[in-house]
Amino acid sequence: MKNLYKIYHRAKVSFRNTFFTEWNAIKSDKAVISTFFSVAFVILFVYTYIYSKEVVTEVPIAVVNQDQSKASRDYISMLDASDGIKTISTFTDLQQAKTAYYSKKVMGVLILPKNFGKDIRRSRQTTITTFSDASNMIFYKKVLVDVSVATGFYNAGIVIKKDMAKGTPISFAKQNYSPIQSISTSLFNTSSGYATYMVPMLTALIIQLVLLMGIGIINGSRKEDKTVHSNFPRLLHKGGTIPVLLAKASLYSLLFAVILPIQLGLIFTLFSIPIRSSLLHVYLFALPYLTSVIFLGIAISSLFHRREESIVFLVLFSIPSLMLSGLSFPMESFSVFYQNLAKLLPSTSGMNGFVKLTQMEASFNEVLTEWNHLWILTLLYFSLAVITLKIRAHRERLKTVIVEKNN
Repeated sequence: MKNLYKIYHRAKVSFRNTFFTEWNAIKSDKAVISTFFSVAFVILFVYTYIYSKEVVTEVPIAVVNQDQSKASRDYISMLDASDGIKTISTFTDLQQAKTAYYSKKVMGVLILPKNFGKDIRRSRQTTITTFSDASNMIFYKKVLVDVSVATGFYNAGIVIKKDMAKGTPISFAKQNYSPIQSISTSLFNTSSGYATYMVPMLTALIIQLVLLMGIGIINGSRKEDKTVHSNFPRLLHKGGTIPVLLAKASLYSLLFAVILPIQLGLIFTLFSIPIRSSLLHVYLFALPYLTSVIFLGIAISSLFHRREESIVFLVLFSIPSLMLSGLSFPMESFSVFYQNLAKLLPSTSGMNGFVKLTQMEASFNEVLTEWNHLWILTLLYFSLAVITLKIRAHRERLKTVIVEKNN
């Protein structure tokens, strides 16, 4: 019993000393303070502001009207009345439209062929040709969708007018043209806004980026100054690494327990990003996410010999984290190798669970898969952090002993 009390007392003292040592290192380092607070808010604010318009409207296109009939002018008026397209120029020559396109004055070109109106009057099929800038998927989709919608309505008007000319009432003419009525409803992201889609995932990704960068800077400084063993003297004792790691995880988790509600309460509210979950559930889900990222940061910080290297590494690390997160491309379309690689990153499960909770109004039971996976990553990276800390402390102590012998 006495031995157990000694072990508990030493662990308690080590935990407390580590907590305050790490806190003093954070508050005395301006780079870390700016990373944890300024970057966490500034990056999220800037990205949210950039995408705050949510939906792209009035994409400029050029219309080459080779027909100049009333039917072609009616079609152009209908197209111009759509929310997404603005026909800023009407040309009779395709070369002029191409010049406007290559100079980026327009994002698409639509060609109405000669005899457009005559073919419609004679019930002949006519063809509308559309060119859209596929280098920008948002403009590309907007032009093609709005042209397709306008063409569909224009076709409907032609068919309905012909039926009415035969004496069919307008209600029956509409029903004959479209016997099946479809109702499309956007779930969760009702405005189909880009910010509402992107910002919640970006919030979880920024948490990982900021944590890894801050931990890397602190541990890089310690490696430069060779103060790992002197700051945490019980690292080389049996079981001495555990209270050190738990203290570090507790401190960083407390910091983000302050940062996270400010992000959600200030930035999400300011830009009208919906939050469909309680803060308690967000905190509960964030716990294994934070700890897994913290232990990952401690484990990989042994790679850094100088504090600047952590920033370079994180810049390189953030790109695959973004690509494998499913933010820019569906994860289901990745190969099996990259799907498994993505599962090793806390941000993958963290982003999925965070979006489900805050945007999809999921209950906590519905994010248990991601939550449990994050706990598994926590244990994995905790084990790696134990090994790397032991190795660093041992090498540092060995170098100190060699220096003392030489002196």
